[in-house]
Amino acid sequence: MMTFVILCFLAGIVVAIPFWLVAQRFGARGALRVMHGFDPAHAVPCVMEPVVLKGRLLPDLEGASNEGKVSEMDGAR
Repeated sequence: MMTFVILCFLAGIVVAIPFWLVAQRFGARGALRVMHGFDPAHAVPCVMEPVVLKGRLLPDLEGASNEGKVSEMDGAR
C-alpha cells in the first residue's frame, strides 16, 4: 500500500513538472512579458542590515592594542 502511494506521488510529480513549465510559459499570465517593461534604474534599493538578537558587547580590543597594553596572544582569548 505504501509503495503504491509513493509510486503515485512520483508519477504525479513526473507529469506535473512539465505541465507546470508549459503553463508558466504559455499560460494566462503571459510568462515573462512583465519583464520586458522592467528598468533596473527604477528599482527600489534593498538594504540588508545585520541584526543581533541577545548579543553582548565585547571590549574594544582594537583601541587597547593601539596603546600597546595588549599583546597579540592576550587579545585572542
